[in-house]
Amino acid sequence: MAKTKKKGVENTTAVTEHDGWKLEQEVWCERFPTGELACGPIKSICLTDSEPCFTFVDKFDGSFRMALFSSIIPVPTKAMWSKLDRTHARQARSEDRKKEKTAAKK
Repeated sequence: MAKTKKKGVENTTAVTEHDGWKLEQEVWCERFPTGELACGPIKSICLTDSEPCFTFVDKFDGSFRMALFSSIIPVPTKAMWSKLDRTHARQARSEDRKKEKTAAKK
């Protein structure tokens, strides 16, 4: 793979797998640099000289995030799944409230 001269980062378009993890595979991890729990499908893989990382869309808040492969949690616990369920329920309630407010204004 080709490397850029300045940063030593390999071309991410050609990388589809690293250490058994593939693009679009669902992962649970601690996001970088905060260490908060996150999950989502791998969107791109970046192999650097220091430590390989990946980007993903976090299912907890819908944001585009980055994490290190060393922070992947191979088997999520029941509590982790419950946290995701609670987050989705809270987001759905918030959406419903927004719809009610816009309907009341009309």
